[in-house]
Amino acid sequence: MTRCRRYLSAIAARFSPLRRGLALVSACAAGMLGLPMPSFAAEPLPVLQVGVGLVKPPYFLTPGAGGMEYEIAEKALAAGGYRMVAQHLPPSRALALLRVGHLDGMLTVTEGIGGKDHFSEPYLHYQNAAIALSSRNLRIRDISDLRGLSIAAFQNASMLLGEEFRTLADTHPDYREYPQQLTQNKLLYTGRVDVVVGDRLVFRHLTRQLETPIDVKQAITIYPLFPPSPRMAVFRNAAVRDAFNAGLQTIRRNGVYGAILKKYQEPA
Repeated sequence: MTRCRRYLSAIAARFSPLRRGLALVSACAAGMLGLPMPSFAAEPLPVLQVGVGLVKPPYFLTPGAGGMEYEIAEKALAAGGYRMVAQHLPPSRALALLRVGHLDGMLTVTEGIGGKDHFSEPYLHYQNAAIALSSRNLRIRDISDLRGLSIAAFQNASMLLGEEFRTLADTHPDYREYPQQLTQNKLLYTGRVDVVVGDRLVFRHLTRQLETPIDVKQAITIYPLFPPSPRMAVFRNAAVRDAFNAGLQTIRRNGVYGAILKKYQEPA
């Protein structure tokens, strides 16, 4: 019986109630008869179909390559007892599939998307900013200082960065939004716009993709005009949301979360 008890905690943590009971009976019977203890393969984790963003380094890389946001969600769900299968989709498409039940969850959301599904705790914060070449010596202390400057912003920036910025964008004669954020980097480094508005990590990582003769060694100045923007996951099932939150706390405590950030972040 002593040998049986040694297996109790390990078996209890690994199996469903039915298999746990069968495993305990088998282990105890083997122990009483002096036979080798049976081995049991761990049950596979239940799969969740989760809508994730399109390629946006460092948050989402090409399918199969991970990314900072992808890996945080994947590890949090694994720690909570689920396996994430990612569907790389535009946000509007992922939201539509979620609402008709074809997805179990979706990343990179805020509660502003509406609906009756279950939102997680924030697992990451984007940091949007105004970015300019340091050689321009621009004085940008608030959003109003962007008036009179040519601006290249990411798609839907005017809808996402607050009412003051929306008003500026609506009335600005030289404001443009670009679906491909690499275009912003090209415009800035070639001197064709004064300011880029976007996430600073995205900007830095996309700069690596620019080719000569574009001089990417030019110094840039980052103006933190916008507050950090929290990102959450949303799930159709409250129990899955709770498991995600618990898993997120686990990877924060055990160092996995910090290791992922370190892997992808660069100094500001």
